[in-house]
Amino acid sequence: MSILNDAGFTYIEALISLSIAAFVMSLMPSILMQFEDAHSPPVDFEIDFFMIDIAETYEESTEVRHDDRTQSIVFTTGKGDVEYRKHGTRIIKSIEQTGYVTVMFDADVFELEETATHVHISVSGEGEGNDETAAFAK
Repeated sequence: MSILNDAGFTYIEALISLSIAAFVMSLMPSILMQFEDAHSPPVDFEIDFFMIDIAETYEESTEVRHDDRTQSIVFTTGKGDVEYRKHGTRIIKSIEQTGYVTVMFDADVFELEETATHVHISVSGEGEGNDETAAFAK
C-alpha cells in the first residue's frame, strides 16, 4: 500500500510557472503598443438608416409632396401622412402629426426642392462622405 502525498507544487514546477508568467508579462507592453495606433475612421451610419427608412416609406406611398409651410416632405401611405422634416440638428418623422421620432441626429443640411414631376431631397451630416440626394416621383 502506498500513500500519495499531494501537498502542492514542487520547487521546479513553481519556477517554471513563474518564468512563463514573467515572460508573458514582459511581452504585454510591446503587444499593446502594436494596437495602440489602430483607430477606426469616424464614420456615421445614421444617414444610411435614414435613407433606407425614407425609401421604404416612399415604396409604400401613393403620393409625395413638399410642404412649404413646414419645409417637410410628406408621403401619403395606408397609415396616413408620413412627414419628414428638420428640427434643429435632427431630422424627425411623424405619422399623421401624432408624435415624433428622431430618425437622424447631427443633420447639417436638409434641403427640399419640388419640380413638376419630382420632389428632390438633399441631406448631409457629420462624418466623412455623408452626403445623400434622392428624387421621389410624384
